[in-house]
Amino acid sequence: MKNTTNKPINKINTLFSVPLLLALFISMSFGASANNSKFDKDLFSLKNLERERAALIATFLNNNLSVEQKHAKLMQQQRQLADMERMVLRDERLLSHQSNMVKRAFNDYDTTFLVHAGAENELNAMNQWLLQVNLSNQSIFETKAGYR
Repeated sequence: MKNTTNKPINKINTLFSVPLLLALFISMSFGASANNSKFDKDLFSLKNLERERAALIATFLNNNLSVEQKHAKLMQQQRQLADMERMVLRDERLLSHQSNMVKRAFNDYDTTFLVHAGAENELNAMNQWLLQVNLSNQSIFETKAGYR
């Protein structure tokens, strides 16, 4: 590079050109997003468990299904939930995370792992959930429908 002015050439400006800086910035951005995606991958099994549990509860509360349809669907979802719970309980990656989601999941074992906690209490998953939200058959039958 030829110096046409009397000013000294700034070697830093020539070393770090705009395309090089742009490439450096983009690679750093991808590195940061890779760390976030790694964090998401570590919590993948727990997030799937939460989705399966929510689907089970939604099916239980769905009034558009017949009793037979609801029972069949709940039994299938309960088996899937049991598999997901086993995956989360055996997931070594969760042990290294200090996120609130992981802490809350293991602190609220009876609510997070409905199938396993229900088996320990000799209940099915939905009765375990009803127990955790302080509902019983008796309290449901004693309720009255109406406006407040």
